[in-house]
Amino acid sequence: MTDPRPPLCPSRLWSRLAFLASGAAFAFAVGLAPQAAQAAGATIGGKAGTSGVSGSGGMNSGAKGKKKGFQLPERVAQGNAISLLMPVQVGFAGYMPRVRIALQYDRQIQKAHWVYLGAAALLDRGDFKTFKLGSCGLGTQGSCNKGTVAGFDVYAGYAHKWYLEDYPYLVPIARGAIGGGAWYLPDITGSRQQSRISSWGLSLRPGGGLRFFPILDLAIGIDINFVLGFTSSKDKPVGEPLVKKANFLFGMEILPLIIEYRF
Repeated sequence: MTDPRPPLCPSRLWSRLAFLASGAAFAFAVGLAPQAAQAAGATIGGKAGTSGVSGSGGMNSGAKGKKKGFQLPERVAQGNAISLLMPVQVGFAGYMPRVRIALQYDRQIQKAHWVYLGAAALLDRGDFKTFKLGSCGLGTQGSCNKGTVAGFDVYAGYAHKWYLEDYPYLVPIARGAIGGGAWYLPDITGSRQQSRISSWGLSLRPGGGLRFFPILDLAIGIDINFVLGFTSSKDKPVGEPLVKKANFLFGMEILPLIIEYRF
C-alpha cells in the first residue's frame, strides 16, 4: 500500500524538528531548576545568606521558634549601682543600735575599683542592759522600762570587686569605709526611761561580701563588715549633772539582705 498523505516539504520538516528540540530543552531546564536551587542554598519562600538558609519552609525557622530556658548572665552591668542593705549590727564592746537599714550608691572608677557612699537609719528598743549601762540611772523616780533608740549614720569608702571569668554572675567584694553617726533615746512615752540621752561615734569599717546576679543588672547578696572606733555619750542621771563618757567601739555589721541594682 502507498501512503495517501503527501510528503512533507523540507521547510515544514525543519519547523517540526525545531519545535520538538525546543520542547525537549524546556523540559530539561525545568527538571534541573530544583537541583540548582538546592545547590545554591535557596528554598521556596525564603532567602539565603551567610548564616544559612532561612524562610517559612527552612529548618532554621523551626529552631528559632524554640524558646531557651533560664540562663545565668555571661556578664553583669557596670558603671553605677544602688543598693538596699539590712538588717542588723551588733556591738561587742560598746553599744550600737541593732537595726540598720541603709541606702548605698557605688560608682565604678576603673575596672575592679569602685567608690561608694551611703546613709543608714538606726533603730533599737531595750533596757539599760541592752544599752550596756550599769543601771537605769533614774533612781526611784524612773520607771526603768524599755526605751526606744533612733538615729542615723553616714559613711564613704572604697571597694574592690573581682571579675570571675568562669562565674561572671558571682562578684566577690572587699571594702573599707569610714563613717560616723548619732543616735538618741527619744521621749516617746513622755518621760525618759534611761539616764543616757544621746551618743555619737566615728568608726572604720573593713569587710567584704558577695553578689549573685540572676540577671544582667539586678543582684542579691550579703555583706559582713567589722566596726572599729569610739563613741561619745551624754548621760543625765536624776539629781546629778550631765556627764559625758567616751567608749571604745568594736562591733560587726551583718547584712544578709542586700538588693543591688546596676545601671
